[in-house]
Amino acid sequence: MKQFPYTLNVFQKSGGIYNEEDGSWTPGTEEWIAISKCRDEGNGGGNRIVTTDGEVYVFGAVIYLPKSSPSVALGARIRVTDKDGNIRLEGDNKLFKKEQLHARLWL
Repeated sequence: MKQFPYTLNVFQKSGGIYNEEDGSWTPGTEEWIAISKCRDEGNGGGNRIVTTDGEVYVFGAVIYLPKSSPSVALGARIRVTDKDGNIRLEGDNKLFKKEQLHARLWL
């Protein structure tokens, strides 16, 4: 059994670039970027977290990541996929914390 069998992907958008020399635009990009291995657990018990702005939130799932994983911005669109690319979870990051042994992210 693998500790982190799934992949955490973050949706990234980049804006277009204007070229002043010829007046042309280079369009921006939108893509899912794989940033870390992970595992997820659904919230079947209605547990709550307090977000960084003090809001009490009933989360849908918690995602466990290796401690070395990069931080994920609050509000970032994330997706968890299995080894075949099937989507297990998708939503917005409500809270991200690096702990002593791992990192956690709540949807």
